[in-house]
Amino acid sequence: MHPVRRRHRAPRVTLAVLGACLGMLSAAPASAADSDWLTAREAFRKADDAALARATQAMQDSALAAYGESWLLWRRLKDAPAAEIRPFLAREQGSYVAERLRSEWLRQLARRPDWALFRQEYAQLQAEPDVELQCMKLQADIEAGDFAALPAAKAWLWMTAKDQVAACDPAMRAMQARGIVTEEDRWQRFRLALDANAAGLARFLATSLGFELTAAQQKSLQDQPDAYIKQIDPARREQRELAAWAYGRWARVSPDSALTHLEVKADELGPQAALAWRQLAMAGARRFDPAAETWFARSDSAPWTDVQRETRLRQLVRFANWPAWLAQYDQLPANLRDSRGWQYWQAQALLFRAQQKDTGKAQAQTDNAGARRLLARLSADDDYYGLLALEQLGQALGPLSKPVQINDDDRARLARHAGFQRAFALRRLDQRWESASEFNWAVRTADDRLLLAAAQQADELGWHDRAIYAAERTKTLHEPRFRYLSPYREVTRGYARDMGLDEAWVFGLIRQESRFVTVARSSAGAGGLMQLMPGTAQWVANRLGIPYHAAIVNDIGQNVRLGTYYLNHVLTELGHPVLATAGYNAGPRRAREWQGDAALDATRYIESIPFGETRDYVKKVMTNAVHYARAFGQDGAHLRERLGTVPGRALTPIEGP
Repeated sequence: MHPVRRRHRAPRVTLAVLGACLGMLSAAPASAADSDWLTAREAFRKADDAALARATQAMQDSALAAYGESWLLWRRLKDAPAAEIRPFLAREQGSYVAERLRSEWLRQLARRPDWALFRQEYAQLQAEPDVELQCMKLQADIEAGDFAALPAAKAWLWMTAKDQVAACDPAMRAMQARGIVTEEDRWQRFRLALDANAAGLARFLATSLGFELTAAQQKSLQDQPDAYIKQIDPARREQRELAAWAYGRWARVSPDSALTHLEVKADELGPQAALAWRQLAMAGARRFDPAAETWFARSDSAPWTDVQRETRLRQLVRFANWPAWLAQYDQLPANLRDSRGWQYWQAQALLFRAQQKDTGKAQAQTDNAGARRLLARLSADDDYYGLLALEQLGQALGPLSKPVQINDDDRARLARHAGFQRAFALRRLDQRWESASEFNWAVRTADDRLLLAAAQQADELGWHDRAIYAAERTKTLHEPRFRYLSPYREVTRGYARDMGLDEAWVFGLIRQESRFVTVARSSAGAGGLMQLMPGTAQWVANRLGIPYHAAIVNDIGQNVRLGTYYLNHVLTELGHPVLATAGYNAGPRRAREWQGDAALDATRYIESIPFGETRDYVKKVMTNAVHYARAFGQDGAHLRERLGTVPGRALTPIEGP
């Protein structure tokens, strides 16, 4: 049997803010029928079928009526025949309510089990379901003798450090029984689990591979990797595998010692030596060690993950090693090779090669033409890489086009759209998660004019994040005034001016931090428009002499006051907007650690930021700033000029959080 894993001053109160608040208050209030939704939901949660039926009847004239009907059916999904469920699903086909009900029905069908009906209903889903349902579909196929989907599922189901849900066990067993998952695949997943610190999964996989790995051993490997490495029995594969991983831990704290030891002992590790070199290379890349590329090269015989391949490419970008970059790019799988980022850097590498004296004329012409094609393709969009490409081609963003006029026909279509109307009704009931889910679902199939009509109404309701969400998804009819909203502008402009900050940059940062949701709170505890951590907010408040309390970050004026002060502080400490943007997200000390000893082109600094979240954040904030500068009629609507060159690392200590 093959194993599977179970499982300064008071806040400014301006006419703009007052107007925004009055606009929200004057938005259409929730109707009595809409309010019955709350009663129905409470009855559903309490399994009070009689109360649910009464509330559902009262909701008949509401845009939310389908919810009550779906909850009544939900209560009967365990035993109800298809004839009872299907009429509602047919009537509401394509709606968010129907998708949720069908998804839950599919779970019940899998538990019965009724695999034939499951397969029929699964085909009616409108969007890719969660992993549990995908695994149930694989099991339904297996029960029908259909194994065709298993090989393609291996990448997302097996080659991951995630401990999958129990519904995936049958599919994983079938993969192993049919040889789709091999012993080497089990070793590879074991390595992924170690890298992700998925301790329980690593122990389970160790057992499946025939050895024991206890929690105490794992802690010892992490805390004293050198001690483990020095006492292994090279004849045992599991010890060679663990030693290879431990070299990476050792290299984080004592890179020279780890390197010296591996150079002497590599032969004893056999095939696992390449894994050890990979670990050294990854650790070296995190600290931008120029020798990391040599260690990557020594690890070429080991299996590659996407993360490792992209880390290597970023290291080569950092050091402008374009010949090696081109060689590695050619080995990328298609899903990585086609990304906009790597296409941009491919253009830079081709241009570099075309300029070298030892490049033949024909090759140089080919490279120049290829680079221009890539840049032209990228410049069709106005994201980070699109703006860089546009400017490199000698072009620039033109003036803002005339605003798109939302006409009566557009508004009438929006009023007839059941999905958007459910979203707005739920918004009026202050149901943030449910309203956003309905809105996002409606956006999926809306055309450009309907999207812009929805964006306009969302903005009028003060629902700025959904207005942006809709406007960002138009195909050909773009409207910057919704994509780059500037609510609370008088407050923000005033505090930005007080701090000597570029207003467009501040707005670009707020847009990325919170999408102008004043009560936004991150999983880490950051809050408000500028997503201030409690400790940071208290530190700034103390410096400004403001009495601190937790709710201060949700006050628009105070949040912007504290946030702009802190942003200016980080800018002063680090001396460059790109560094300050990275520091605002990941902490100023990290942003400084990522600098080089010498000045570095900002695009290469950004691309080599080791934290994916921060790397993406900096790109988006700086791109947002360009679009806000354009919207505000300011200079500075050129991304390259904003990015410039990041200076070499300063040695002065950084004050504050």
